[in-house]
Amino acid sequence: MGITAPAPALRLLSGRRGLMLATILFVNFVVWLDSAKFSLLNPFWSADLHLTPVQISSVTASYLLGYFPLLLLAGVLADRIGAKQMLIICVVGVTVLSATMAFVHTYGEMWWRNFVFGIFFGFLWAPSQRLLSVWFPGALGARATSTWMSSTLIAGVIAPAIALPLANHLSWRDAFLIVAALGVPALILLFVFTANKPEKMRGISADEVLQIRAEHHGAEVREKLTFRELAAALKNRSVLTMVIATGLATTPTWLSGPWLPYGLITLEGVNPDTIAWVSPFIALIPVLFGLINGTLVARFFGGRTRPWLALGPACGAIGFILGVVLHDSSWVVWGLFIGAFAFLCDPMFWGTVNSYWAGIARPEVTGTLNGAAAALQVAVGWFITDLSGNWVNTSATGRAQLDTIWIVGAVLFAVAIVPVLLSREVRVHQAVAAAPSSGPSPVRTPEVAP
Repeated sequence: MGITAPAPALRLLSGRRGLMLATILFVNFVVWLDSAKFSLLNPFWSADLHLTPVQISSVTASYLLGYFPLLLLAGVLADRIGAKQMLIICVVGVTVLSATMAFVHTYGEMWWRNFVFGIFFGFLWAPSQRLLSVWFPGALGARATSTWMSSTLIAGVIAPAIALPLANHLSWRDAFLIVAALGVPALILLFVFTANKPEKMRGISADEVLQIRAEHHGAEVREKLTFRELAAALKNRSVLTMVIATGLATTPTWLSGPWLPYGLITLEGVNPDTIAWVSPFIALIPVLFGLINGTLVARFFGGRTRPWLALGPACGAIGFILGVVLHDSSWVVWGLFIGAFAFLCDPMFWGTVNSYWAGIARPEVTGTLNGAAAALQVAVGWFITDLSGNWVNTSATGRAQLDTIWIVGAVLFAVAIVPVLLSREVRVHQAVAAAPSSGPSPVRTPEVAP
């Protein structure tokens, strides 16, 4: 009779997959920093190009127009060709397009530059999720995905400290050129420390490959799937309802990008240098929350993901409504609810939905499912961002001019909860004990609960 031993502690940043995760975190940080500084410098480039509020929303939305079709395509290509290849395309394109901002001088040039930037940006999201799902199954996957989500949010923490002083004391074009340089080390790390499946990672040990396979319950994760297998996953009713939920759940946060800095700098007249050191503390709140999101999902509600997926957009709706109610309050309090509390939805939802996809379908299909869901989310984001310039009430004073924008966002947050509740439950579990003779201790993958 064998003696059962406790499962060893599983660490995110150990072994070769730790290097892979660190690379994914850095790549996402660099690309999202490039995106974050565009919205953050809205008051500078809009004034330089003499744009109206309607033109500001149109330029911002052009990026989303290029972004959303590529999300689905990149997800399918990640499952069919390889996620690593898609990320390389992303970093090369984003780096080049960031540098071209030095040559933009008209509204039309800005519109098309932003549109093409969005196309390359679309190669980031689903391939990143696909790699995480393959390399980090089960409860460890929820932790890895939440940490990854924080790497995208931390760009918003650091962007003000980098972009605003550069734009305020040099020029907004200099901010784009300097950040573009970070794409070079990101590209080198992608070539050296990523692989589409563990067996293909250079320098990985046989023991680490066996450990990852055990966490997949012994099933071999395939590098490529057929189009028939990808299409079969989309026939699941809960997949469709969760895709709809994802299309709405974090969409309103796109409104914060252009209009939060516009409200503070253009309408409120806050010194950009002041925002540069205050706003990182506000943005740090959802980032820090993202680091514990995976642990909270595993421990609360019996490991069930659906309540957590519903709670995320609920926080978003509350944050936007409080932004309306408190539009005459201190700008720090106003920014706290719109830029921090509402943004809790991002780590709560996106940091959890990958575990849901892995539980409702096979992990190799997460690229396609994330691509489909994110494409719908950005499509809705493009639609409302493009219209949002018309919702600015110039007859009001101060930040009250933006109230309609936040009300529309709060309604979308609330509506997203409905399809979440219509989806089947998926539970994530922590590591379980295994006998020493049975090989590496497995981690239970997510289960679908009725």
